[in-house]
Amino acid sequence: MKTITSKALIVLTSLMLVSCASVHHIYLVDLTAKEWPEKTEIVFTTSEPVVYNATKIENPPAIIINFPNNKIFSLEQQETIQETSPIKKIRKEYITSDNSIQSRLNMVIIEMKEDLPYRFSSNGRTIKLEIIHHNTEEEEISNKEKENRAIVEKKSPSEMEEGYLIGPRDVLNIEVWKHPDVSRKVIVNQRGEIRLPPIRKLEVLGMNVLQVEEKVTQALRQYLIDPIVFVAIEEYNSQRVIALGEIETGMYTLQRRTTLLEFMGKIGGPTKDADTFHIRLIKKDGRVLTYNLKELIDDPIKRNAATISAGDTVYVPPLEVNRIYILGEVAYPKTIPIKGKLTLIDAVTEAGGPTRDAVTKSVIVIRGEVGDQKGIRINLDRLLKEADIIQNIDLEPGDIVYVPKKFITNVERFLRLMSTPILFWLYTWII
Repeated sequence: MKTITSKALIVLTSLMLVSCASVHHIYLVDLTAKEWPEKTEIVFTTSEPVVYNATKIENPPAIIINFPNNKIFSLEQQETIQETSPIKKIRKEYITSDNSIQSRLNMVIIEMKEDLPYRFSSNGRTIKLEIIHHNTEEEEISNKEKENRAIVEKKSPSEMEEGYLIGPRDVLNIEVWKHPDVSRKVIVNQRGEIRLPPIRKLEVLGMNVLQVEEKVTQALRQYLIDPIVFVAIEEYNSQRVIALGEIETGMYTLQRRTTLLEFMGKIGGPTKDADTFHIRLIKKDGRVLTYNLKELIDDPIKRNAATISAGDTVYVPPLEVNRIYILGEVAYPKTIPIKGKLTLIDAVTEAGGPTRDAVTKSVIVIRGEVGDQKGIRINLDRLLKEADIIQNIDLEPGDIVYVPKKFITNVERFLRLMSTPILFWLYTWII
């Protein structure tokens, strides 16, 4: 009997130990509210991903969030959050428990000042509620302008960090929840590694914040039980871009995915002498892409596609670099700066048009570098008299437009110029 009792006690004790060891609590780590002119953002962060339900109450307006499939505990005793523009109060309701240290969260009640549109999204351990503000000015803006504004809309700091790829010299702030002895700021070395005791080294080159959080969490599981890791970028030092030409020149650091238009706006925009129709983006791999600033402003698709990245160079040329030369039988031979699109007829018109001695059937456009030039013959008559738009080619920087003279005109001019010397010689010879 004693043997049976002893065995029963051993089994019971083992079951209790296993039961205790298997208890795995999910915690509410953080609940914050942030406000922008166009929206208010409420972010719930839990120690593990959870399932949630949201219910809308109309009178008075409120949103109730509960967690049907998970038991969530909170160490915070705070019951309210300071109000923001559309929010009256945020309350956390707990289930009564004898345990005064850990309180089980029942629901979160968000009391609203007015009924506003909202949307939920979740990403791993984060649940985000966005409440959209009313804006009379926005309602008066055309659909196209709304679309344009949405693409260049400023992102919250968390969104900026998620798109940033970490590199050498970046400083990361790594916080391990409830382990201040492990939490610290670290610098990414030239090999793309960080050192976080008790981890000797960890490669983070080319990762974003979420990937680093996951990698550090996996590495710390060898030393800690269920570590909860948060990573933030303290200093952005690796994503460098050079700006040259008619713009505020210098070396700049990217802090997120950045379009060319955003970058130029951030550093003050082009100068008044800039050729904004031929902005050059020189990629790290040597490719040269040319952009028209007006097209980037007007076209949201082009604007969003023109992105810059680490190692790129942005060059804004001066107007005088992009010019053409028009010579020969025109009223005013001159150089003409190219401001956007410049056609042959535009150049001829700006030069005062052809003279009466011009051979308009055989205008020559000389194109290319010295030693590798080619001539393009254009029939300007067909363009002027028959509206043959094929003859109206687009001119490129460095082109030379030559309008030739009639042969008979050359002979007549020669004779006129030489008539006096010839008559003088004949008179002298006869005498």
